[in-house]
Amino acid sequence: MIVRKTLARNKDEALQIIKTTGCHKFAYEKLPKKMIENIIVIDDMDNRAVNILKQESLSCGTDAGVHEDISRFKSGTSRVVLFGTTIQIEQLISKLKEQPFGLKDLAVKLQNLLKQEEIKTIVCGNKKITIGKKALVMGIVNLSPDSFYGDGTKDENLLLSRALDMQEYGADIIDIGAESSRPGSNPISEKEEITRVRKLFKLLRKKTKLPISVDTYKPAVAQVAINEGADIINDIYALGYSKKMAEVIAKNKVGIILMHMQGNPLTMQKNVNYEDVILDIFKFLSDRVDFAVKNGINKNSIMIDPGICFGKTVENNLLILKKLTEFKTLGLPLIVGLSNKSFLSKIINVEEVKERFLANIVANVISVKNGADIIRVHNVKEMVQSLKVYDAIRSA
Repeated sequence: MIVRKTLARNKDEALQIIKTTGCHKFAYEKLPKKMIENIIVIDDMDNRAVNILKQESLSCGTDAGVHEDISRFKSGTSRVVLFGTTIQIEQLISKLKEQPFGLKDLAVKLQNLLKQEEIKTIVCGNKKITIGKKALVMGIVNLSPDSFYGDGTKDENLLLSRALDMQEYGADIIDIGAESSRPGSNPISEKEEITRVRKLFKLLRKKTKLPISVDTYKPAVAQVAINEGADIINDIYALGYSKKMAEVIAKNKVGIILMHMQGNPLTMQKNVNYEDVILDIFKFLSDRVDFAVKNGINKNSIMIDPGICFGKTVENNLLILKKLTEFKTLGLPLIVGLSNKSFLSKIINVEEVKERFLANIVANVISVKNGADIIRVHNVKEMVQSLKVYDAIRSA
């Protein structure tokens, strides 16, 4: 049973959420009007429990959208959309605690959801990163010559200069990547990746106190980077490439970014398919967080990334950005990395990467509005300036 909060900004969005339950058309006019405060989506719920939940919700003065087959007592599982004020849901929780068919477990999950506090400090080795006061900017430094953005190079002095410029422009974190993960890219050898990372670190770590993230999924590369002063490992396989990666993170107590990807960089944009893209990504990230914690990683060191363009269609990417708030249900810092990616060009009908610049700014600002805590970008200067304007308007 998967439980997560969602958001409806207007009646039309509320109706879209209700329709996903498969409820009778009779409810289309009635239920969206009630979806004012808490909107909670519950997936994979035993239909016997759904029947009880519906009745108990009504007894507490709230309601729930359920599949029309529930009234026909069909077996199986289904989606429920529960909504109500916090007081109403707390009353409902007290009633569910003594009910069968998994409703006791649901009561616990609802209670945790209402009380959940998002992590405000990320523990990354001997550094701590504060989340929530403003959106943080992670600047991308590409050591891979075949970077899609065209900024990749092996010139360590040029890369050092770029990283220090990002620091001057206001970057909060520097993210170093030695292997391209663009669609269709081939992996490089572990030895080559280590060589690239080590050379830059020997120059950069002496020049900045900013947290440095290394984009790698290989445990040996991660360990070398940590030895050279890395604070965060940004793993596109979410610890799934090698179990040894979890051991490296736990032992060194550094930060970890768990990202969702369908397939691998070579295959991820082929035959992209999801039953429910938001639910599928949510389940994946929830499972990987559990895996990380069970393997000794401090939950306060974990960040999550839904993986824009990593095995997603344009429509998938747009829906993810619209529904970012649902991933906040996990209570962890949320990273969005959409910097100048190809889905933007398909929206604005511009192929040249450098011409996606304005679209990139707009998409990132909307991501922050929808819940992103950290945005990963190439254009640090312009992004920092844009977010300063956004923050000034929001706090006026």
